[in-house]
Amino acid sequence: MENQVRLTGPPEAAPELACLRVIAQLPPRWSVQILECGTGYAVLGLRADASAEEVTAEIDEAITALPLRGWKRS
Repeated sequence: MENQVRLTGPPEAAPELACLRVIAQLPPRWSVQILECGTGYAVLGLRADASAEEVTAEIDEAITALPLRGWKRS
């Protein structure tokens, strides 16, 4: 299943770094790419063998990590 996830964060934060931190915490069998980054936001494209709800739960869990403080799924 293909999903797009938009993350928003502080304008001074590096969205590319936030993406890499999120990707590192996702299941290794998922295919993830950074689709877009800009000031205070990033969009990830995920191809996963999981439902949209499971993807949302994994992303929400990943952004609770301390280095991602201030980032949220939008």
